[in-house]
Amino acid sequence: MSQKSVKGQAIADMLVENPLKSNDWDEIDERIHLVSQDKWTMYFDGAVNLSGSGTGAVLISPSGQHYPVAAKLVFPCTNNISEYEACILGLQLAIDMKVKRLQVYGDSARLSFSKQEVNGKLVIQN
Repeated sequence: MSQKSVKGQAIADMLVENPLKSNDWDEIDERIHLVSQDKWTMYFDGAVNLSGSGTGAVLISPSGQHYPVAAKLVFPCTNNISEYEACILGLQLAIDMKVKRLQVYGDSARLSFSKQEVNGKLVIQN
């Protein structure tokens, strides 16, 4: 399994674990349009060395405000796992902050997600 497919699966799992009710979208869309059409940006990274493992992410609002988050991993893992954990950590923060449009950067990979509703179905665009 390639690294991209594993990262994609981690993101898909995160989105599945945090669904919104279909009738919530109308209320959310109204608030989003009132606030801004701009997207947030997230940078994440993970690292493993002899002293342990850690992850970190920073969300940047459309106005430029930075919201950093970091965690030490207390289980043995590979560098790839620390990267996935960093991405998940950042996505959890974005969900907690009710971010609806997010551009994600990790190492050299760039993922861009935006929500659209087409015929009553949620579409994630990357």
